[in-house]
Order: sequence, then C-alpha cells, then structure tokens
Amino acid sequence: MFLFSKKALHALSRPLPAVTGDAGHTFAWARKRFSRTLTIGRVGLLLALLAVIMPVGVASALTLAAHPRLILDSSTLATLRQRAAANTAQWQVLKGQCDSLIGGTVQYPTGNAYPDQPSMGQGYEGDNYLPNLLNEAMCYQVLRTSNPTEAAKYGAKAVDILMKMSTPYTTASGNLGENPCTDDGYVIRFYGVGYGLGYDWLYDLLTTAQKKQVYTAANAFVTAWETPNGCASFAYSNPQGNYFAGYFHAKAVISLATYDENPSAPAQWNDWLNNQFAKRVQPYYAKHMLGGGWPEGFANYAPLAILNMTLPMREVKTATGIDLVHAKAAFSFPVDSANYAMHFTWPSLTYFDDRDTNHSNSTTQPPGTPNSSIYQQVLGELNYWNSPLSSVFNQYRFAINAANSSYAMGDPWEVFLEVAPGAPVAPLNTLPLSYFAQGMGAIAARSNWTTGATWMSFRAGPYTNNPQAGEEYFDQGSLALVRGGTPLLLNATGWAVHNPGGDAAENDVYNDNYGSFNANNGALGNRRPYNIFYVRHMNGSALAEPFGQESYTTEDDGVRTLVTAYEDAPDHVFVQARWLNDMYRRFSAGPAVSGWVRQIVYLRPNRFVVYDRTCIGNSSYDQFMAWHFPALPVKASSVAGTSRFDVTYNGTFAGAMTTVMPNNAKVDSLVLYPDLKPTKVWETQVRPADSSVSQHWLTVFDLSPSASLVASASPVVVTLGGITGVQLAASDGNNVVVSNAGPANTTISGSFGYSVSVMAARHVITDLEPNTGYTVSVTTSGNTRSVRISAGGTIMSSANGVLDFSINSSGIVQAGLPPTIVNK
Repeated sequence: MFLFSKKALHALSRPLPAVTGDAGHTFAWARKRFSRTLTIGRVGLLLALLAVIMPVGVASALTLAAHPRLILDSSTLATLRQRAAANTAQWQVLKGQCDSLIGGTVQYPTGNAYPDQPSMGQGYEGDNYLPNLLNEAMCYQVLRTSNPTEAAKYGAKAVDILMKMSTPYTTASGNLGENPCTDDGYVIRFYGVGYGLGYDWLYDLLTTAQKKQVYTAANAFVTAWETPNGCASFAYSNPQGNYFAGYFHAKAVISLATYDENPSAPAQWNDWLNNQFAKRVQPYYAKHMLGGGWPEGFANYAPLAILNMTLPMREVKTATGIDLVHAKAAFSFPVDSANYAMHFTWPSLTYFDDRDTNHSNSTTQPPGTPNSSIYQQVLGELNYWNSPLSSVFNQYRFAINAANSSYAMGDPWEVFLEVAPGAPVAPLNTLPLSYFAQGMGAIAARSNWTTGATWMSFRAGPYTNNPQAGEEYFDQGSLALVRGGTPLLLNATGWAVHNPGGDAAENDVYNDNYGSFNANNGALGNRRPYNIFYVRHMNGSALAEPFGQESYTTEDDGVRTLVTAYEDAPDHVFVQARWLNDMYRRFSAGPAVSGWVRQIVYLRPNRFVVYDRTCIGNSSYDQFMAWHFPALPVKASSVAGTSRFDVTYNGTFAGAMTTVMPNNAKVDSLVLYPDLKPTKVWETQVRPADSSVSQHWLTVFDLSPSASLVASASPVVVTLGGITGVQLAASDGNNVVVSNAGPANTTISGSFGYSVSVMAARHVITDLEPNTGYTVSVTTSGNTRSVRISAGGTIMSSANGVLDFSINSSGIVQAGLPPTIVNK
C-alpha cells in the first residue's frame, strides 16, 4: 500500500558556491515509497565482439532480433520454459499471480486505482500496471508453445492492460489516459517501460491499430520528457537520479521494441545510444558511479533505479547484439552493484548503510531494511554477464532473505527470470574485508564476515546525484560505525525515521536539510545531522547566516573532494579524504571552512582512530566536530586532558568515544530532534579550548563488546620531530597510531621519535614517504619505551606512506604484512 504524508516543495535554483544561504535550492519532492523492480536477457556473439572493438557512437545499420527481442530471446525463453515445466517455486508464484487477474476488469488510468481482485487499476502513478503487465505477458510467452489455450488468456489480459495504459491523454478519449507530465514525468518509469516491453512481448497479439496506439502514447512520453523547459526538465538535466533512470530505460525499450513500425523510433534509438548513453550516462557513471551505489537511499529509490540503469544493457544486447557492459568505454554499473550491495549492508544483514533519503513506513522493518528485490535482480544480471561474483552473491542473497524474512521481494516475473533454482553458492568469507566504490568515494570495511562483526562506512566525494532532486544529503566526510546490528555512530537521517514517530522525524530531517533560514532556529536548513565538521557564524546567540554543506558538484562548481588514499592490510585499514572543505557553504566574508582533511585508521577488529586537520575562515566563528549516537553518551574515566564517553543502546554496550585532541576539549551532548518521543538521536559536539583557525582533532572509537574491554587512550609523548599520536592499551591488544603534526598532505620530515608504555603493540605510522624503507630503533628505560624512526632501512612504507610494524614485549621489531588492497 502506498504511504504518503506530504510532498516536499519545489524551489527554483541551486546557489553557486559564492551565494549565501539555501533559498534557491532546487529539489524534486520526496515521496514515501520505495519503488519496485524489473530485470532480463541473452547474447549475439558476432555483434558483441564488434561492440567491444568499435566505439559506441559509430552509426551503422541496425540489425534487430525478431520479437520478443528484449530480454526474452530464444535461449532465455528456453530456460524459463524448462523452469515452468519443472514447476519451480518461482513459477508457481508467477502463475498464481497471473491467474489472480483472470476474469477481472482493468481500470483506465483515471479509474479506480486500487479495485479488489480480480480487477486491477494503475496503483500509484502506474506502479500496479507495470508488474502485472509483465507478469501476464511472461506467462503468455512461457506457455505459448506448450499450452496455447492457457497462454491465450494471459496474453489477452496483458493486451488489455497495455491498451488501458496507452489510452490517449486527449479530449477525444475523455482524458482517460495518463498525462505524461504527471509528477514531473515520474510516471515514465512505469508507463514508458511498460509500453516498450509490453509491445515487444505481446507483438504477435497486437493489431496494427493497437501497435500504433502504443507507440503513439510512448512517443508522447518521450517528447514530454525531452521538451526544453518542459515538465521533466529538472530531471532530464542530469543523468543521475531515479527520475532520469525511468526515462533512460523507457526510451531504450520504446525505441528497440517499436523500431520497425514507429516512424520516430530510429531517431529515438540513435539518440539513446549515441547521446543519452555514450555522451551522458557512460562517462558520468564511469566518473561518479564506478563501484556501484545509489545516492538517493539504497533501500529507498535504489532498487527500481538501479534496475532501470542496468536492464537496458541486457535489452540492448538481446535486441542488437551490442555489448555495452564490456565495450571499450565500458559500463560496469550492472556488476559493480553487487559489491556495493554486499559490503554496505550491516554485518547483522538486517540493515543497510542508511545515508541519503529514507522515508518512514508502516512495516515492522525499518526503512533501511535491505530489499530482497535488489539482490534478486542483481543476481540475475551477474549471471547474465558471467560475473565471477555470481556464486558468492547468491549465497549473500540467501542470507539476506533469511535475516529479513524475504522483505520486499521482487515482482513475480522478475524473480522467475532472475533466480535460477539450484544455482551454485560460495562462502561469504571468500570476499575481501573492505571495498572502495571510487565513483561515490564510499568505503566499507569490517572485521570479518560473521553477523557479529565490526563494520564501518565512510563517504567523501562531490555531490553525485542530480542537485535539483534533493535526494542525496550533505554528509561528505561522514563516518558510520556498527557492531553486528548495534550502531555506535549513526547516519542520523536514516535512523531518525524509524517508528515510532517516523513521520514526525521525516519532517524534522526535511526541515533540517531544506528549511528556510531562521537566525533563531538552527534546526531549519543548516544540515546538522551528520558526523562531520561544522562552522557557524554567530551574531551573539543567533545565527548570522546558514551553515553546513551544499550540493556542490565537480562539473558545476569545480569540487575537488576526494578519497586520496585507501589501503587494506590484514591488521588495519587506512583511509584519507582531502578537500572536504569544498563542500561547504561560504559565509558572506569568505569561506566558512578553508581546509579539512580526514584520516581514518581502522585497527581490526574493533578500534578506529580518526584524525582531522581543519582550518576555518575566521577565528570568531564557532567550530565543532559533531558525532551522532543512538543513546546518550555517558562520561567515563579517562586519561587527563582526554574525555571518554560510553554508549549503551537497548541494553547492549555499543562502544565508546574518547577525545584525545584538542587537549581539554569541551564536549556537550544534546538531543537532535527534541520533538521525537522516545529520543532517537543524540548529537555530541566537541569544541577546542582555544579559537585558533587551525585545529587538529584526534578521536578514538572503540566498538569492543563491553566497557571493560575498551582501550585506554592517551597521547604519545613526542621526543623528536613534528608528529602527534595516540597509544591504545587494552587487555585484548595494544596499538599505537602516529601521524604528521604539520599541515595536511605533507609528510613527516626527517627522523622522528616518540615514547609509549612498555608493552607489546602494533604501530601504524601515517604521512610518510610512499614505498620507502625505514629503520625502527627501540630502547627501553624503566616503564618507558622509546621508538625512533629514520629513513633508510628494510621496513617498507606502503604506496600511501603507511608504515606498519609490531614491537613485542622484549622490544623486538617485526614488519607488518603489506596491504592486500591499495588505492592511491
């Protein structure tokens, strides 16, 4: 059932970096619905080989396969007919759904959207038409040769649905059809895709007049979308977003399905291949979506949107033989989505990294619950494109379904197509323990592949989504931390919209991101709920101007924000992101944030050292580091000059935060959204003791399973050189992390030294020259161990300038194992 409490506003334009405030921010309305899915495929060897050799944009005579040419090629149909003959569970569900509509009436788009079965209506803007059309049409195609009598009734029902969908939106029809501009063109994802696939799968059943009705309606949708300054212009302007994805899929299937009869189809196909794909989608996705992901809420808009950006590759292949996935200018998104879907799910398997838009709902599972549909569709595409990930992803799909009671399954036609009964599986522990989706600058890492593992997610990059859509949020540089299914550091915008009070929280999040500036109400438009650095320009106790991050892009604003280092060694993960300051709104007098570099050293299994170097535009500004927790952090004992806070959520110890730098920092915790009962998110603000424009922040997060296992964090004693660092002493292992105390993106100069307690420990040193040999010298005096590091030696730094070694209780040095994954 579609849940809808409000449509957010449409504004007019997004501010440039130099513009103060947020009044011009443009975004499409949020909606309380995750959309459903689709999927498909087979081959064409000679043309596929040519496609790899030839650039996509070469114009040539188009040779099309016979109908059905989209997805249901001869080999795929043969496979599906075998499954039906074997009466697989998936076939039983599909056939049962097909049978459920026989004898009912199909309503026009203007009719009853939700009649009782066996009748059916369009649902929400066509989302009930499309799956039922494809269900019935697939039943028809599967049984057409083996049981033509049975097939005929399914075919007739599918034709009825298609004809109602394509009823003209004209006064002559009584305006019974659908307006292509409904909801700024949102409807094309259901109507347009249905026109193309329905035309193809039902081709032999359609009369000439019916075909003309379908492609005429289809052309009207495409034209509406492409009209300059038309109803869908905001979405058409950028190739990344759930709106554009619907158009992209629709235009592909309309042009290929109707190519032989539709006078407009050849030009549509040429534009889709050589403009929409070759000039817009492929280069943008190669740059901003490499590695997968979706910046509009992965458990929200992602399932249908990923399908709509993935399935056209398969449809093009089955219709024309052109392989766009493996072409010279490759489109790897269909297979990249698998890695993202596995690595960015919490270890518990019950929740997904809930950044960006998440809408409250009325189900027992919260909005970030993984949708089974996305794992089903991605699995099918992995199999189609012969990905080596197919077996392990199939195992992951089983685990997701079991953990979430098969939540949000795909439509029956899709599941029947994409899920092969008895397909092989592979153990999850064959996967690497971390993953870097370079396009979005997103990194996930974990201690192991059990459901109780410790896990992190991090993101740092330019705004990726269509800035006019407003679905990607403002958290570049933000870190989230979880153990099993218990969070320590939250993505507060996703967590807040859980029930109870999900609707109220959704309004709070919306107002926080997009509300109109009010000097006396910081909860409006200042984008506060992220684990990032904040700078405020105050006028006494009132705000002088808006603060927080903005939707700045590389293309429009020259944003440089980037993950500049990532490596995964057996005992640590190192991440560095630079130019995070590029994402911040400017104040009237100049930059609010003129510099911010964040380093993260993840010390497996449970500890994280976060080192930030920031610079602000004026010493009079209020600056603080913000962290968000699911429960009130409680002060615990710690070393002088530091502050430790423990977090217990729902009776389970979630972990601890210790602020090491700035020394003697001021720490305050407050309720983020006071109207929510019970309280869902606590924000902790860490402020320096002085007002210097340049600050260094060192924060330790420990996700040990009990407070007694949390490491005692204390600064190292610097004996030589410009360095800073922390010593972590714990019963389950000791660690030392040292970094450059100088400006960000500079290396430690010359020899340096520090002293720590006498203990066996592993040491991780960052900010060194890359791929350079070093000598580590150790001396012990009483309870103090002194370490001196000099260039020249046999212990090698990594390509990212990270030195990893251990010192045992006797003072003997041993080099750590080199990173298994390095990206610089």
